[in-house]
Amino acid sequence: MTNEAHSAAPGWYPSPDGGMRYWDGSRWLDLPAPQQPNAGPPRWKSLIQNPIAWSIAALLAVVAVAGIAWKVSHDAEIAAQVAAAEAAASEAAQREADRIAAEKAEQERRAEAERSIRRVSVTQIEASIKQMAEKHANSSIIDGPILSVSCSPVGGGSIDDLTELTTIFECFAATKDNGDGTMSGYKYNATMNWSTGSYTYGFGAP
Repeated sequence: MTNEAHSAAPGWYPSPDGGMRYWDGSRWLDLPAPQQPNAGPPRWKSLIQNPIAWSIAALLAVVAVAGIAWKVSHDAEIAAQVAAAEAAASEAAQREADRIAAEKAEQERRAEAERSIRRVSVTQIEASIKQMAEKHANSSIIDGPILSVSCSPVGGGSIDDLTELTTIFECFAATKDNGDGTMSGYKYNATMNWSTGSYTYGFGAP
């Protein structure tokens, strides 16, 4: 039976005293322990200790802050422009609405003034026909006396219809109160030209 002794491979091994010792394969050699490679400070510490890195970082921070400030200012300016444009459009729309309302009010005022003129004109026609009827009564053409005269547009016409430029009236000269809410009398007629403001009238139905 053969006994073979095996020895550890040559190399540095931990020493019981906490250091490193070299084994040459058969014995320990009293060699100084090798120096551990210096890993140097962490990268972030190197960056902190580097003034150029600090300058670049500061410049980037300034650029970032300036960019954010410009974006905020730009957005605020755009919002102000949009608000101003909307306000201007709203003001213009309000002015246009006011103009239309004022124009409509003026048209209605003129229309009401024209209707008032037409109503006055009808009373003038009635007064003229009453004078004619009284002359007829005095001449015994009709029985008198003339109690009242009223004129109304024929054919469903209306003096309030300002598109009607000519109106024919049927007029009634009342000479007797029948006592039952009706009147007896004679018919007259009149034609009014609203464009010229002149009218004609006569005896008999239109």
